[in-house]
Amino acid sequence: MDICAVAKKEVPKIYKSPQFRYKENIVKKHIEITVLSMLSDRPMSGYDIIKEIFARYDVLVSQGTIYSLLYTLKDEGILQVRFTKGDLREKIYSCTQEGKQVVDKRIAEFIDADEYFLNSIKKFGHDV
Repeated sequence: MDICAVAKKEVPKIYKSPQFRYKENIVKKHIEITVLSMLSDRPMSGYDIIKEIFARYDVLVSQGTIYSLLYTLKDEGILQVRFTKGDLREKIYSCTQEGKQVVDKRIAEFIDADEYFLNSIKKFGHDV
């Protein structure tokens, strides 16, 4: 899948819908937890992360957003990087041993906060 070609297409009506805008907003506002959850499943390159976000959520995230996040998480010791065999340009990111614990904790905290928020909406008569 060529992300550049996808980005140049005319925007279909579905991408202008309120549902899509909510989904896009959620993904982009919570990009860190999205990326961490993907990397807890398997090691990936930055480009693979961008493609996976698009495949899962139909949301296009910029390279600058993903790579700056990956560099920050690496500097915090949550991620480690290795190069693919024979290609020093492609970096594969994965969770460090300590990072796995941090990721699990952040995902659990996110789920708790999300459930609390959704339950508070339900309490006011707006079923989700």
